[in-house]
Amino acid sequence: MNFDPKYLVRWGIPGWIYLFIMTIYLFMVDYNKIKEIIFNENAPVIVASISLFIGAGIIIGNIMHQISMNLGFVIWTKRKRFFKSEYDLDLEIIKNEYGKDIQRIYSYRLGNVHALRTLWFSLLFSLLTILSLSFIYSISFKVWVLIAIVVVINLIVLNNWIYFQNNLDYFLRKIKSDFQ
Repeated sequence: MNFDPKYLVRWGIPGWIYLFIMTIYLFMVDYNKIKEIIFNENAPVIVASISLFIGAGIIIGNIMHQISMNLGFVIWTKRKRFFKSEYDLDLEIIKNEYGKDIQRIYSYRLGNVHALRTLWFSLLFSLLTILSLSFIYSISFKVWVLIAIVVVINLIVLNNWIYFQNNLDYFLRKIKSDFQ
């Protein structure tokens, strides 16, 4: 199995963002308990906490990536038509003298779309988790500020996702029209 380290980062970032936001929320709700864990002077506890954060972030990020692929792409795609269209386009690109460059650009843009969609789902899941926990336990002004910050960041990511999706769609339309 060929595994590229870039996937650790690609999956890690949404998971780490989620865990970071949850850590901030827990700081706001129970500062003393979280302070004992994070500002512990015991080196093995610190190393274990950081390792757990990194490992859990990658796992959570991968799960969010799978959910975002399913909800953001798989469910809405007309598979037979998409697969045929994608195959035909790939053949045209491969035959082109600039095929490798076109594939590289396409892959880069598609990767950005997937990464932004996953990050958006991560922020949305963070927001839903904060809201659920707030109504179960308690909500304060600080938590409302955190919710507002997460909403603003999520709107920014959504705007970027739409931009990159439109950019990818234009690129694909242009390739198809140039090849005809």
